[in-house]
Amino acid sequence: MTMQQSGKTIVLLSAAICAQSPQFLVAPAAYTTTDAIAYEWIAGASRNLRQQVLVGSNHLTGMLGRDILAIELRRNAANEIYQGGTTNLSVTLSTSPNQPLTCSPTYQDNVGLDAVQVFVGDVTIPTSPATTGPVVPWTSQNVVRIDFTAPFTYFGGTLLVDIVGQPVPGQNANWWMADAMFEDIEGTELQVGPGCGAYGGPTHEWAFTSTRTLLPGAHARFWAYGPPNGFAIAAFGAASPVPIPLANLGLQAPGCSMHLLPNLVLATLVRVFVPETHPLLATHAGLADVRVRLPNNASMFGLTLTTQWLDLTQPATSNAIQWTVANAMPSLGMALVEGSPTETFGEATVHLAPVLRFELR
Repeated sequence: MTMQQSGKTIVLLSAAICAQSPQFLVAPAAYTTTDAIAYEWIAGASRNLRQQVLVGSNHLTGMLGRDILAIELRRNAANEIYQGGTTNLSVTLSTSPNQPLTCSPTYQDNVGLDAVQVFVGDVTIPTSPATTGPVVPWTSQNVVRIDFTAPFTYFGGTLLVDIVGQPVPGQNANWWMADAMFEDIEGTELQVGPGCGAYGGPTHEWAFTSTRTLLPGAHARFWAYGPPNGFAIAAFGAASPVPIPLANLGLQAPGCSMHLLPNLVLATLVRVFVPETHPLLATHAGLADVRVRLPNNASMFGLTLTTQWLDLTQPATSNAIQWTVANAMPSLGMALVEGSPTETFGEATVHLAPVLRFELR
């Protein structure tokens, strides 16, 4: 064999070895070895859970045209042992029609036309020793690994990882937390008027918002408590500089006031106070819930509105909350939609997502 032939043989052997070696891509790449600042549940480790992770194309440029063979979830850094177990998973991958900042809380709306079920079956959750980080290696004791039975080829766009998990009886891993990234940005809230009625304790504070959801592109959440199966109206508009007694509006509710300017109410949404399903909580207040999707552009920065609820059953008015959208755009480039697999929708979050490692070919 000539030196030239020998050289060609070495090159070919090297290429073959590289082709057979596992190749990985982590999203977000900044946490390839370093622990991120948050954590997330493993679907089915202890309860039924559906998790849709939307991964933006900016995280996946090194995966273009490649086959995805497996996904791994790494434990988060914590000075505690995670006891292992087993979860039953169904995993489907597709190219989502939505970007992370336009994700839908309705599961089906996020699923692409090229959906492929890449895995169904039991997955081992290892017992993992305590590790305080900041470096957490992708070793078998630290990782929940899902080996696909069918590959998925990534051709670009937003990748949707759709996981439905069910607990395996007697094999729960009740506290096994996967590493996740969380953007520490939020809006603000200010109480601008008291409530009245039978709920909310001495201060009659029975309406709330989540400042973590007051972000451009997010689904802002507002909720209130009231008589089970009663009707409520959530009103959005501009705060009134002075309380307006409900009697002035034709409703006899002594001590109850409206804290919105009637001519500047922009929207009203009718909801039912859904009763608690647990028998021990059946006598407690019902929950009314509203989600408002905020556009994902800078025009939302600093937007301020006020929300107040009207309980038609008592009648009564809630405390009024003036809220302001954050002055920053979520930049994670990933989103998480999770909730019950038996529902058609989940909780959409655009500033939190698990750290994922993909094995490629």
